Amino acid sequence: MWFLQERNEAMLVGRAVALGVIAVVGLFVPEAATAEEHLLAAAACAVALVLHVALWAMSRRWSRRLLLAVDAAIVIDAALILVLAHLAGAGNGIGLWLLPLLAVAVTLGYDTLAGVKALILGGIVLAALRLLGEDGAPPLEEAAAPLVIAVALVIVAGYFARVNERDLNRQLTLIEGKWTASAALTGASEVDEVVAAVRRALATVLPGWDVDVVLDRRAVTMRSWRERDAVFLETPLAGGDPPRPVGRVTASRPAGRLDRVTVRGRQMAALREVADDAGSALVRIEERERFERQALADPLTGLGNRRAFDEAIVAEMSRIERSGDPLGLVMIDVDHFKRFNDRHGHQAGDAALVAVARAIERGARAGDRACRVGGEEFALLLPGADEQAAAIVAERVRAGIEASADAAEPITVSLGVAAAHGGGDVPALVRTADARLYAAKGAGRNRVVSETA
Repeated sequence: MWFLQERNEAMLVGRAVALGVIAVVGLFVPEAATAEEHLLAAAACAVALVLHVALWAMSRRWSRRLLLAVDAAIVIDAALILVLAHLAGAGNGIGLWLLPLLAVAVTLGYDTLAGVKALILGGIVLAALRLLGEDGAPPLEEAAAPLVIAVALVIVAGYFARVNERDLNRQLTLIEGKWTASAALTGASEVDEVVAAVRRALATVLPGWDVDVVLDRRAVTMRSWRERDAVFLETPLAGGDPPRPVGRVTASRPAGRLDRVTVRGRQMAALREVADDAGSALVRIEERERFERQALADPLTGLGNRRAFDEAIVAEMSRIERSGDPLGLVMIDVDHFKRFNDRHGHQAGDAALVAVARAIERGARAGDRACRVGGEEFALLLPGADEQAAAIVAERVRAGIEASADAAEPITVSLGVAAAHGGGDVPALVRTADARLYAAKGAGRNRVVSETA
């Protein structure tokens, strides 16, 4: 209803200007009228203006009366035309030429229905003037000329008003789709959210098209083509500075060989804007994930760091509390690493740690998580592994490190194994694995200690 209120206020301003002009003209035209008739014409305009202001104030105070106020305003306009036409003389008919102006103004200001109401009231005005039966009245067809012109103008104005309104609605739909997508993409923190936002936006921008979002690094250009019984549109997803490709959006719809598929320029521009926002969002998510990985990665070995281990073991413990699965933990420490560093230097020591990390990854299962939790200390999380299974993996890791020839001299490790079943205490699990690690060192190093050993 707010848009009708705004239109009504705009019409009030237009009426005020028009009534002012008519009042001034009415003081002098027609020249044959008496001074009293000139004053009555001006007074009629003033009364009409007061009534219009009163109707506007009523609609502002009681919004439910707005439609009534609009109809009443049209009646007042028609009554004013009747008065002015009567004062001008039916034979003159100057006042009747206000009918086309009223019909067009009401049609454009409100809608075609309001214009039809104005035409009906115009017919009533014409009939009333004929009933007054003034001397010198022209033939009916001549007197009806303003009304006929008003009908033609209402038809034309109504048609173009509908066209403009439809075009405006399309533009508003595109703007709403782009704004909604921009807001969603700005706040997106996951790739799935970006894909969903693009699909929702393009359902508005390209109604009736199937949309596919593909994430890859292949560079594409914006293009369209026809293939078999379908038409395709494709636009790249890119972002960053300089822009780099992160995917593409492909839209398609069925179309026969003779079917003409039209995509407006505004739609293409909206598609491009949505794709640009999506590309920027995807690059932003990539950068964030890269920084997060860097924050959780050990810079030397590439394994998870202490923070990554702490987060992973808490998450795994929460998971097994729900699932009831076991969780294995292997704590690993390089034997005599300080002595190795003293003999060969820190550069060789770093190379040895990298070799140990690679051997741990080779010995671990798919889905296990290896982390470097200290200088020469590592941890291996084994989701779904009980202590016996964890001990088997630990022995494989130990043997792999011992057999490795990547270091300046043979490297061995000591390993402690523990497991939790269906949940438990994280610190207790770590303490148990640590205690067995030190037991392995105390027993001569280069061995695995577990409860099952």
